[in-house]
Amino acid sequence: MRTYADSSFIVRLLSGEVGSEQVISEYRRIERPAIFFLPLHALEVRNAILQRAFVQRQVQSLSERKRAAHNRDAALARLAVYLARRALVEVSTESEPAFMFAHELSMKHTERIGSRTIDILHVANAIALKAEQFLTTDSRQAELARAEGLKVIAVP
Repeated sequence: MRTYADSSFIVRLLSGEVGSEQVISEYRRIERPAIFFLPLHALEVRNAILQRAFVQRQVQSLSERKRAAHNRDAALARLAVYLARRALVEVSTESEPAFMFAHELSMKHTERIGSRTIDILHVANAIALKAEQFLTTDSRQAELARAEGLKVIAVP
């Protein structure tokens, strides 16, 4: 099945942060489909992992800083494993058509739903890739994806 996940879903799949257990459980329940992984995901996912480490390292104790470094390294290692096993399938789309379609989605839905730009880009890319299901942890993004006819699996 052609599966697209937003970055929040992928980050929780990899990181062990709050909500990860539910995401992992849902991913297993739907039989671990391969997930499209765009350059947009690569930037967002890696940056989220590094940003989380930055925030965790603000704690003063040495043991907390070491734990933050360990969590960062573990999440990045899991990302490398998912990519190597093609659980995350690196693909690309033409950015200009995706942005044009995202503009259309914005005009059509944002005032009603309150969609953020990054959420609109994810839905536009999922549609461009002809995804059959859309995985997310974001209720507004789920609403946008449903409004555009995608089968949504939302994990609160």
